[in-house]
Amino acid sequence: MPQIAGFRGVVAGGERDPGRAVYRYHQVFAGPGGRQLVRKMLVCAVRLTPWQDGEVRPHETVVAAARDAELARIRELRGHAEPVLAGFRDPPGETDRLFRKAESAAATVEKATPDGTVHRLWRVQDAELLGKLRHLFAPKPVHVLDGHARYEAMLAYTNELAAAKPLALYSSAAYGLGCLVEVTDPALVVAARHRVLRGTSAKSAAVMAAASEHFLVEKLAGAAGDVARQLGALAELHAHQPAFVAVFAGEPDAWKLTLKPEVSPIAAGVNVDRAVQKCEPVVVDQLFVARHLPGAQVATETDATSALAAKGDVTLLLRPVAIDELLRLSEGGQQLPAGSTAFHPALAPGLIAMPIDPDEDLV
Repeated sequence: MPQIAGFRGVVAGGERDPGRAVYRYHQVFAGPGGRQLVRKMLVCAVRLTPWQDGEVRPHETVVAAARDAELARIRELRGHAEPVLAGFRDPPGETDRLFRKAESAAATVEKATPDGTVHRLWRVQDAELLGKLRHLFAPKPVHVLDGHARYEAMLAYTNELAAAKPLALYSSAAYGLGCLVEVTDPALVVAARHRVLRGTSAKSAAVMAAASEHFLVEKLAGAAGDVARQLGALAELHAHQPAFVAVFAGEPDAWKLTLKPEVSPIAAGVNVDRAVQKCEPVVVDQLFVARHLPGAQVATETDATSALAAKGDVTLLLRPVAIDELLRLSEGGQQLPAGSTAFHPALAPGLIAMPIDPDEDLV
């Protein structure tokens, strides 16, 4: 069964395409430092397989409630309205080469989102190109970058349909909507997942005193509202140790906490795989929040200013997890906590949908 396939999509809420296609997708946006970047992606049908098969690989765990919410939406729509963002390796750039001709034509859809990103989509129905893509992707694993709960929901829906009626080998129900990007694309910008905590009345003095057993604690005097200073402090590495900044509601100071080099989270009682014990989301969630702010309700924000503006009882600013680190974990079979990673900018909502008909073949 092919790893990827074309499908009859619904582009930007319009009519369903009459024939199978894949879709070239560009995001044009301002990257770090204001330089314009163009992220080049491929929207297609991706064969759904269990994680353990190794063809599609995760780097985050999945919260059951998030998966169930995604599954309810898929059932209601009888299809996939949002793709899973996934990465693949293509160092020679063969995928980009195959799409050069298509990109020279006018885009099928072009729209801008409020964040200033321009989204361009080309419908590509060339049978020869689709065949070359299927051949190119046949041996490649893909790595889910964002949308782990959505992927599990897609697979659950496939299993439901298969239980009701055996699926043909190339049934559209065996595939999910994927947006694929080459993992070395310089426009693949990883974003942090900052934590906004509510339901705690803890004060910084007591928390910092207790946390000093495992962390080097630095007071950023008067910096509670100074995002630039907080992020600047995070950029100053100490022996490449995990670090984050904590801001407590109603207090003027911020605090930078860096894991002490001699501290092993596993030795300190954190029950995780050794390969992830010093990943910042694990250190923050399990060695800091669980120990010193137990019971707090945690939400995440990808923008530091928005995280502080959310006015949580405690706000924790983190650094993004590097793409190389995500791939190392994915390829090694280890996983970070749910909500550890994000990518900027987000995929455009409503750009393309994939209806599911168990009796429709994709190949």
